[in-house]
Amino acid sequence: MKRAFRVGACVPCVIALVACGGGGGDPPLQPPTPTNFNMQAGIANMVTHGLTSNVTLSGTANSVPFTGTGTYTLTPGVNGTFNGAAALAQTETISGTVNAAGQSLPVSTSVTDYYATADSAFLGESNATEYDVAQAPFQYPTSVSGASSGTLGTVLRYTDQTLSVSVGTAQVTYQTMAPVDPGSPMGIAITSKIYGPQSDLLETDVTNYTMTSANVISFSSATAQSAQATLTAKAQ
Repeated sequence: MKRAFRVGACVPCVIALVACGGGGGDPPLQPPTPTNFNMQAGIANMVTHGLTSNVTLSGTANSVPFTGTGTYTLTPGVNGTFNGAAALAQTETISGTVNAAGQSLPVSTSVTDYYATADSAFLGESNATEYDVAQAPFQYPTSVSGASSGTLGTVLRYTDQTLSVSVGTAQVTYQTMAPVDPGSPMGIAITSKIYGPQSDLLETDVTNYTMTSANVISFSSATAQSAQATLTAKAQ
């Protein structure tokens, strides 16, 4: 809406400028130089400082719809270990209350993400029932100026930190959206496709952020979809 309104408002001015010869020889207007965004620096900043956002919740569970409100939280990273090496540990949580079938129910989901201490490359994650290890540390782009996409890597999924029982893999990709106008933040979408041991797709998760040119990341929304349930969280 803002972009269409601003362009529409400028069109009469441009027509008038051209009609009168550009004001007596003024140089032609040049398009603004695209802003370069450092996604790796943004991720490192997010791991260091964390973030919190109030969210609306909606979705279905076994075909029963629900709505509610809650909080999305990324704690500041703390020193820890992952897969036998030093790492920064950051807890990601969505918690709140939903209304379904006439009842009010608390909901909470939490996972701990691990990042390299040197450059915040993603190493893996764990929760109460799973221990997932990046096949190779995820390296995020250091220079993005517009819409782009790529593969971050593969995550190997196990039942626990012994890595003795595999439960599948996850393929993680990113997509960036160019700012709507100069000075606006860039959009970032991280998509995880989660597969079972027979390479069957079990779930698709998408988390959307915005990032400013100062490398500050904010939460926009997240969706999770499986055969049994869907969940959407949107920043308020």
